[in-house]
Amino acid sequence: MVEHRPWLTFLTHATLLMGMVIVIFPIYVTFVASTHTLEEIATRFPLLPGSHLVENYIKALSLGPRDVGSTVGQM
Repeated sequence: MVEHRPWLTFLTHATLLMGMVIVIFPIYVTFVASTHTLEEIATRFPLLPGSHLVENYIKALSLGPRDVGSTVGQM
């Protein structure tokens, strides 16, 4: 038979939620950082997306890393 223990259900859900936060938060921070300029990130780290998303992604995909000399598509 299945036992119903409310405290065990709560503990299970709390553990799953903490695991989700641990996995999702770094991805969210990376996305938010990619929407800001380097100066904005260096002065204070924002928690909301910025207005430079399209500009930064165009630079990253078309220019690529300047040291290596290849775009993302060539990697």
